Amino acid sequence: MKKMVVFTLFSLLLIGMATGCGPKTVRVSGRITFDGEPGKDISVLFQSASTGNTVPEPAVGLTNEKGEFSLALTDSRKRGAIPGDYVVYIAWVNPNQGDVVEGSTQNTPIPYKIPTRAKNGQLTFTVPPEGTTEANFEFDSKKESYAPSGV
Repeated sequence: MKKMVVFTLFSLLLIGMATGCGPKTVRVSGRITFDGEPGKDISVLFQSASTGNTVPEPAVGLTNEKGEFSLALTDSRKRGAIPGDYVVYIAWVNPNQGDVVEGSTQNTPIPYKIPTRAKNGQLTFTVPPEGTTEANFEFDSKKESYAPSGV
């Protein structure tokens, strides 16, 4: 009888651990540069490219003064991202306001020329099963298109 109770409790514990952990995430980090210079206060959004029945939770990050970021899931805040294919969106975050913006706010112009492809879903990235520290995005203003939004 005692063995049966212990076995039942152990089984329930294992089931609880398996269902409570959520999807497997892997560490994802990288760097964003504009004309070779680090992009500070840049919001990075990885939105799943999957069109299946199960779409992984998006992952977000914010660059530091070196242009470096690490991703975390948007809802659960679990570190990393779920392996798979993603569409990547990049925008500047006004540190005085905390909002993602495309124009200028509070008379604060955007300090970077963010290319059209970084805002309209043309950037893609595959998160490998082992994770990566190479989710890097480099922009060269001499080679980029900067059409206004909505054009």
